[in-house]
Amino acid sequence: MRILLVFPPMLGEERYGKLARAGSYLPPLGLAYLAAVLENKHEVKIIDGAALNITIDDIKKTLAEWKPDILGITAYTPTFYRALATCKLAKELNPKITTILGGPHPTACPEDSIADTNVDIVVIGEGEKTIVELTAALEAGTDISAVKGIVYKKEGTHVFTPVQERIQDLNALPLPARHLLNWKIYKPSVMHYKYLPAFSIMCGRGCPYKCTFCSCSKVFKKRVTVRTPENIIAEITHLKDKYSAKEVMFWDDTFGLSKTWVFKLCDMLKPLKISWSCWMRVNLVDKETIKKMADSGCWHISYGIESGNQMVLDEIKKGITIEQIKNAFKWTHEAGMEARGTFILGLPKDSWESMMDTINLAVDINADYAQFQLLTPYPGTELWDVVNQYGDFNIKDLSKYTIWFPVFIPKGLSQEILMKAHKLSYRKFYFRPGYLWRRLKTIKSILDIKRNFMGIMSLFDFFYKK
Repeated sequence: MRILLVFPPMLGEERYGKLARAGSYLPPLGLAYLAAVLENKHEVKIIDGAALNITIDDIKKTLAEWKPDILGITAYTPTFYRALATCKLAKELNPKITTILGGPHPTACPEDSIADTNVDIVVIGEGEKTIVELTAALEAGTDISAVKGIVYKKEGTHVFTPVQERIQDLNALPLPARHLLNWKIYKPSVMHYKYLPAFSIMCGRGCPYKCTFCSCSKVFKKRVTVRTPENIIAEITHLKDKYSAKEVMFWDDTFGLSKTWVFKLCDMLKPLKISWSCWMRVNLVDKETIKKMADSGCWHISYGIESGNQMVLDEIKKGITIEQIKNAFKWTHEAGMEARGTFILGLPKDSWESMMDTINLAVDINADYAQFQLLTPYPGTELWDVVNQYGDFNIKDLSKYTIWFPVFIPKGLSQEILMKAHKLSYRKFYFRPGYLWRRLKTIKSILDIKRNFMGIMSLFDFFYKK
């Protein structure tokens, strides 16, 4: 069978607001993993509508010319309406095509997803096992009721099959089908690479923490699965041999839960002499771990900080302290690495004063980069179910759920105040003489000049682009 896998179109400004120039455009590893488990039995194509900067009509052209038997779409909340529009186009061209939705939004809202007349099947949670079972049943023309982890229509009702078991051995998965992607269209954020070509890698899935704004617990049930260091090193070696990779970015939900695992990975990374970066929690690092990471080639760690106010951190169940935040940035800098912080404004219980605490903390910890976003309560999160008790949340247009539009206004604040704080955060953090001088001192190559220039132009867009 012919299977077309699609990441719906998403404009740069929808994903990164006015900072789109500096944003990451990385390959859809989820679709690449699905393609990898399918391509030994089926003909598979991937369309990454976000990176290609295309429209629904461009996808229509591929549907018309290639004539797939199955259309599989991964949908996030802000791209959900485009996912549905793509299904509609596919059905208009070929009423017999099987349309399948998966990804974060359909997993969180399966009833809403299957309710659309142009959607045949919804896949819930991890898709590799399910898609293999499902395509085998569809090709054989057998009953799909035995396939786990799906919702489908039958005699005017919606049928939920038993939940698919989590994939315990991630090592057993084939490497993502990167050969089906056009590598010329991808680029990491200016904050996430030092050398090119740079590639994103998944080491594990899931997170045991309980942040109220995160949907990980909905998708992975708070259980974590991790690949072995040997398996990860094999993928990196493959990337070096086939694509001349000079850098890798570990793009995990929670990197470094096990100190023993981190140390073993670092020991195996060091001989490869490859630059790398990752995302970590501040409560998972110590001096010894950070030094080990730096010695093995790590140059940058991104930390999810969210707030500079302890009361707000506790309200969102972040599970970290201000002291841990300060220590993590101090130790990362002492090891000679860059440290980035991501922050959220407009959290439950936020006030003007607590948002100023957040901005001031970003300055105090001397973060090399800071990203300030607006709280967006997503379906599937704990916050989604209780957010109305914290303020005004009544935006129905899912395309606004991008972290750059104020869909939620905490009690005591207004949209105008929230947007004022958002602009102030970038102005106060980035337009400091000391910060600008520090960035200039990091420039050591033409690539560094390009990275910093792109960052400057993004800030210009943020303040002056309409």
